Formats: sequence, structure tokens, C-alpha cells
Amino acid sequence: MIEGKKVRLRPVEEKDLEFCQAIYNDPHLRQVLVGWDFPVSLHSQRKWFESLAGDSRNLRLMVETKEGQPIGLTGLWDIDWHNRHALTGIKLTSQSTQGKGYGRDAIMLMNAYSFFEVGLHRLWATIIDYNIPSFKSYCERSGWKVEGLFRQHIFRNGAFHDLYCVACLEEDFLAVPDANDYIPSEIPQGMSRFTVEVYRGK
Repeated sequence: MIEGKKVRLRPVEEKDLEFCQAIYNDPHLRQVLVGWDFPVSLHSQRKWFESLAGDSRNLRLMVETKEGQPIGLTGLWDIDWHNRHALTGIKLTSQSTQGKGYGRDAIMLMNAYSFFEVGLHRLWATIIDYNIPSFKSYCERSGWKVEGLFRQHIFRNGAFHDLYCVACLEEDFLAVPDANDYIPSEIPQGMSRFTVEVYRGK
């Protein structure tokens, strides 16, 4: 269990599959997320869940409130253990979570977990141009930077839209004012001098 200020992250369990199916098929989320596919069946969700076992390059986590109510999914995809980077993202239920800070808390938790426990150095993601809440949560509140723009890369509702490529380095995360609230109490071995100095407030 990974505890934050407003949410906590935990591994996906078999009991979560109906929720995962519902969130994957949520019409609002399908509009704002970058990937596209046909609606999924519960059978497909079970096969997906079975594929998670023993996968060292992909991690899926449930996002839930402190009271244990599931509200979304996050994780790490395509982990590159040699170069220490991974793709990440977040899916939260469309209406009940907006404006409550759950998304930003989950992003900061994933930042800290990825950098200080998994040992990654860089996280990256893509955001469609009209997904303003995600852009603000990542790039204005959680230390992420825009690294590029794919012009007219995504087709939605009969029109093409730009796609932002965004990323976060360990040092970007540490520059966020409340980053220390998410960092483990002990400094892990192998951290850079820069990281240790920032962590100690120098």
C-alpha cells in the first residue's frame, strides 16, 4: 500500500475487474485519454489481469480513497530498467473525483514511488491538447515539463488534435514545494549528491 494525502495506491486484485471494465469503457475517459480501442468485455479484463503476473516491465495500481473506495487506475508501462525510465498515466472516474485533488495526489505518489523506491530517473506521458485538467495536474502542479508537441496526432470527434509529450525527472519532482511530503523518511542508497542536498533542504 502506498499512502498519500488523499489517496492510496495498491495492486489490482481480481475483485477489481468489474470496476476496471467500467472505467475503461467510460465514454468521458475514452474522449480524453490518448489510446483508443474497442469497448472491452469482462472476459477481456480477466485475460488482462492474468497477463499481469510475472510482468517485470509493467505495473498496474488501483487508486482508492483513504476510505477504500476505488476511483481509478495508474501504473508504470514499458519500464526500461537500463535507462531507468517508464511511461505512466492515470485514469480516474469521470465525475465523482473532479476538483478534489485526487489526481494530483496520485501523480505525486507515483513520482515519489518511481524515483525513490523503483529507482527510475525519468517518467513520461502524453496529453491530448484539450485535456486541460490533466495538463494542469501534471505540468503546473507536479513538476512535469513539456518536451514536445505532435501536431494533429490524435483523431477525436471528427477532428485532429495536437498531442503534448511531457516528462518529469527526479530533480523536477524535488523542486515541487511539497515534494518532501511524499519522499520516504530515509534517503535510499545510491542517490545523487544533488538529490541528497535538495532532500535535506540545502
